[in-house]
Amino acid sequence: MNTDNHVIRIRESEPGDAGYVAYMHGQYYWKNHGFIGKSEYYFIKNLADFVRDPEGGGLWIADVDGKIAGSVGIVRVDNQTAQFRWFLVDKNYRRMGIGTELINTALDFCREHHYTDIFLWTFKGLDEARRLYDKAGFVQIEEKPNHEWSSVEITEQKLALSIVSQ
Repeated sequence: MNTDNHVIRIRESEPGDAGYVAYMHGQYYWKNHGFIGKSEYYFIKNLADFVRDPEGGGLWIADVDGKIAGSVGIVRVDNQTAQFRWFLVDKNYRRMGIGTELINTALDFCREHHYTDIFLWTFKGLDEARRLYDKAGFVQIEEKPNHEWSSVEITEQKLALSIVSQ
């Protein structure tokens, strides 16, 4: 993909990427949404669990001119169900189509692995991401308050998507 003289590629993760993904999430959610220290543990632990046992899942990196600009992951829950995780595009690289490409890469992987049900957790206020989730066909199925991760109350939202394998 080439946008405004930038070379954009979506690639499978390499050693070191998972740590950087945890860093990106920790920084973004702390600076923009008041997430506190123990939310970083959540990112690190879940990524470490994935790195230890990635079977049935994947982690992809958006690379712009050799710099990490975003990520997305899929974690196997069971033979039919996958969790969509770690979706983030750096603010400096938004509106270049990267988010859509990351989502499409993850959903293509789900189809190839015959997952029929995909879910994700997000929260109110992530409007740009929510528009992309809605465009991909995700629908909200649950909402609940969360006092654990942020210095302010957030409202978590669970979204789901049913797909047909090809």
